[in-house]
Amino acid sequence: SAICNSAMVGGGTVGDYLESESSQTKTSHTDGATLVKGLLSCWGSSKIRSYCGTYKSIDQKGKDVRLSGRIILPADGKVSRIMVVSHYTIGSNAEAPSNELPLEALYATRGLAVIEPDYIGYGITADRVHPYLCAELTATNVADMYFAALPFLKSIGCSPEYDDIFLLGYSQGGATTMSVAHYLDWNYPDVKIRLAMCGGGPYDICTTYDTLVDNDYTEYPCAIPMIIQGLDAGCSLNMDFSDFFLPRMVENMDEWLNSKRYTMAEITSMIGSKRLSSIMTDKARNKAEDIMTGLYKSMLDNSVVGFPIPECPLYLFHSFDDNVVPYENFVSLKNHLDYSNVIYNTGHYGGHVAGCLRFFLSCIDLLEKHGDI
Repeated sequence: SAICNSAMVGGGTVGDYLESESSQTKTSHTDGATLVKGLLSCWGSSKIRSYCGTYKSIDQKGKDVRLSGRIILPADGKVSRIMVVSHYTIGSNAEAPSNELPLEALYATRGLAVIEPDYIGYGITADRVHPYLCAELTATNVADMYFAALPFLKSIGCSPEYDDIFLLGYSQGGATTMSVAHYLDWNYPDVKIRLAMCGGGPYDICTTYDTLVDNDYTEYPCAIPMIIQGLDAGCSLNMDFSDFFLPRMVENMDEWLNSKRYTMAEITSMIGSKRLSSIMTDKARNKAEDIMTGLYKSMLDNSVVGFPIPECPLYLFHSFDDNVVPYENFVSLKNHLDYSNVIYNTGHYGGHVAGCLRFFLSCIDLLEKHGDI
């Protein structure tokens, strides 16, 4: 393996990026997305090369922290543009981009440099609680990897032909991508975003929470503990989890969520039910309760529907049938945007996982149509 170092640029530093062979990538699970990643690993091994390494960013207390991620390039090193990817919700650290070839690597086979950070709580910071859906913090961590990657790409002779970039993300990554677009608009107006592609994201966390609680069902019930725990960690809420969760959930949160040993599907299996009433207290399912005040404020503060509208073009995708991130939340975003620089793609595209695959393929079609890949 080759080891490359580069200097600090913008908010981050590339440190000791290591070239790794795609054929050695782990594919350890059997859901639809992982099956596609396995096929990509075999089919794309001669079409891509990837580098895993670390960079400098900040944590929720504003302290320096070194984070990890992966850069995936076309095998010939000829890069047209950079695509900054914010990954979807994961449970196991084995699924982090630096540990497993991400699904979004498929865009590198089409001439793009894919930059995909792990986030705080995964990769080399897997011992930390993941500050799930903490919008500005995660956007900062993602943008820092982009700035850190630029001198690294130059050092290996893979600088992009064009300086405008793509942003892309699905699910948690969809909301994060909107946050990244806003963060770059506000803090780095010289960064040109060609297109931000967002799919299936919880843009309005309050509406997402309320809809799931009212329906008393979600395909991945562990998402609610991840939201509450993540906002507690990222926003220093100091909540007592026994106010929100029944004893069995409280007793197992550290093992199920924070050991980072289990996928979302495995955590759901251990919970044993997809009904939120089986893990949540009555108070946590009643927005009028006093314990909900701090949580709702934090959910509002981290919902991108409350942020200024990004100036870049947007492609927004959501399935009517999404069984994890409700469509009502997408309607809230659409009402907030209310301007013409958006391509909408909604329809009966199946549940959340089926929608994920449909979204990634639709983005390829969109980029091909406009001659970008």
